[in-house]
Amino acid sequence: MGDRSGSEKRQRTHMFSVRLSLKEAKQARLMAERAGLSQAALIRQALFNSSPPRAARRPTINHKAVSRLMGQLGKIGSNLNQLTKHANAGRYQEASIELALRDLMELRMACLQALGREPTYRDED
Repeated sequence: MGDRSGSEKRQRTHMFSVRLSLKEAKQARLMAERAGLSQAALIRQALFNSSPPRAARRPTINHKAVSRLMGQLGKIGSNLNQLTKHANAGRYQEASIELALRDLMELRMACLQALGREPTYRDED
């Protein structure tokens, strides 16, 4: 047999399942999130009164905020598409284009903040 993948090398190979009500499941997820643990780690800690495992690799950005940003980007993309059609038809709308560009800049700033980064500005020619 060849090399096993990382998931097959795990020490914890036995599964344990439990049924929860919707309310209990929501509460368990919230408890795990607040503790910064996976649900499995939270259950292990509760069952065996053990210290939590090393920190799990978790996304550092807020998924709800990113979802809102993605929705806004879709709207702006649609608006830019319409503006392009108008411009190609000879009905150039400078104010609308400036508004779309401003929206894009605001979203860029929000994305950078979500990533914990500072904006960088290029010199304009």
